[in-house]
Amino acid sequence: MSTPAKAAAALWTHWLLSVVRIAIGLLFFQHGAEKIWGFAGGRVDHNFMTMHGFAGPLEVAGGLLIILGLFSRTTAFILCGEMAVAYFSRWAPRGIWPISNGGEEAVIFCFLFLWLVAAGPGPWSLDSLIEQSRSAEPLPVGNPG
Repeated sequence: MSTPAKAAAALWTHWLLSVVRIAIGLLFFQHGAEKIWGFAGGRVDHNFMTMHGFAGPLEVAGGLLIILGLFSRTTAFILCGEMAVAYFSRWAPRGIWPISNGGEEAVIFCFLFLWLVAAGPGPWSLDSLIEQSRSAEPLPVGNPG
């Protein structure tokens, strides 16, 4: 691949990171919305002492934070752990392979969130905006003359 092509690919990769993060957040938010509000015919569970009930608020809040790109790495780490726990507690007992035990969504989400921990939120995020404002040079104070 030529140098201009590599530069273009790197630029697009940078922006697509944000697009993938937003899509993942929207999908994950729906999982929480089905548990809390019955979105799309989901099973409502307001018993926050159960794993299913506890997951709803975590998925709604986590999904929103991922969509916004706020506290992205920390949120993605927590959600990665949630999906690992969900897989091993709910799906893995049904069989070893995710495709046969129904847990492929949990595995995909787990690894996507792990990837976001390493890759960061991308340029279209509140985290990026905050980082840019921190790195801006401070305005001079006092009389310059």
